[in-house]
Amino acid sequence: MSEIADRIKEAGAIKKGKFKLSNGSLTDYYVDKYVFETQPDVLNRVADEIASRIDPDEVDVIAGPELGAVPLVTAVSLRTGIPCAYIRKGQKHYGTQARIEGSIEKGQRVAIVEDVTTTGNTILETAELVEEVGGIPKHLIVVVDRNEGGEENVSEAGYDLEYLVQVGDDLDVEDV
Repeated sequence: MSEIADRIKEAGAIKKGKFKLSNGSLTDYYVDKYVFETQPDVLNRVADEIASRIDPDEVDVIAGPELGAVPLVTAVSLRTGIPCAYIRKGQKHYGTQARIEGSIEKGQRVAIVEDVTTTGNTILETAELVEEVGGIPKHLIVVVDRNEGGEENVSEAGYDLEYLVQVGDDLDVEDV
């Protein structure tokens, strides 16, 4: 098991029970991103690893979907010096009504960071919005891949998905 997987488990981010995931499926374990993203030692290590995979000469913006990826995106931006943007799941109905907080300009290369993926739908929706505004999704990086089709779905959509930890190979959720 990797150091990051160990830290995620030690932080208590793997919950056992009955849970409904964002895609509507039911599961007997949950990877609670808010547990590992709110622990400075875990967030620091995760952000360091993500930052090490991003070449500042090849990426103009670090982006991620709200709310879960906001701490990750911010921490990686601080480490790399690359500006960041947050992608809303829906249009807000007040203020600027923006779907993107921060800036992604036409032609900018974007690293998209996500916390946990099951099917890959959220990171794909984020990549599609980046493309809609003229950005170029350069890297798609997720902290935990639940190993339930996300990597394959992202690949079928024409992107490569990098993960730090994959359930089964790196992260054993059975011994929690």
